[in-house]
Amino acid sequence: MFNAVRAISILICLLAGCGCGGKLTGAVYRDGPIVFRIGALPAPWRRVQIGNGPLAFHHAEGGAILAHATCEPRGDLSLNVLTNHLLFGIEQRQERPRTPLSLDGRQALRTRLVGTMDGVPIELDLVVLKKDGCTYDLQLASSPQVFALRQRDFERFFEGFAQGPS
Repeated sequence: MFNAVRAISILICLLAGCGCGGKLTGAVYRDGPIVFRIGALPAPWRRVQIGNGPLAFHHAEGGAILAHATCEPRGDLSLNVLTNHLLFGIEQRQERPRTPLSLDGRQALRTRLVGTMDGVPIELDLVVLKKDGCTYDLQLASSPQVFALRQRDFERFFEGFAQGPS
C-alpha cells in the first residue's frame, strides 16, 4: 500500500520531475501485469512521473491525485486494515466515518480526514479496493484550503476506475 506520508513526499518529488513508472494511454494505465482504467481529469491536472511509483497527477493550484496498485499476496487483510496502512505518519487525525461503496463491481472503502504531517495541515480522501488478487488505493491529498475545490475531480477519477482495459 502507498501511504499518505509518501503522498506528501511525492508532492516534493513532483516539482523535481522524477523518472517514469507505468504507461498511461488515454484512460488506461499499464505497469507490467497491472492494468486499470481511470476517470478523466480536467485540464488543470497534469500527470507527473514518480520513478516506479504510483500513477500521479498534480493540480497547478495545489493538490495531488494518486492511484497505486499491487498484486502481491497480502493475506486476507480487510479494507479497514489496508486503509489504516495509508494513514501512517498522519497526526492529529480527524476522520469522518468510513463509507463503504461499490466500485468496479466490488466493495470498496472511502475514508476522508484532516490531519497534520510534520506540523503541516493536510486533507485526504482515500478509496481502497481489493479485486482479483490486487489491492488498489486511490488518493486525493491537498491542503485544506483547496481540498473542496479538488474533490469533485477526484470523485470523477475514482468513479471511472475499472480493473483491466475495458
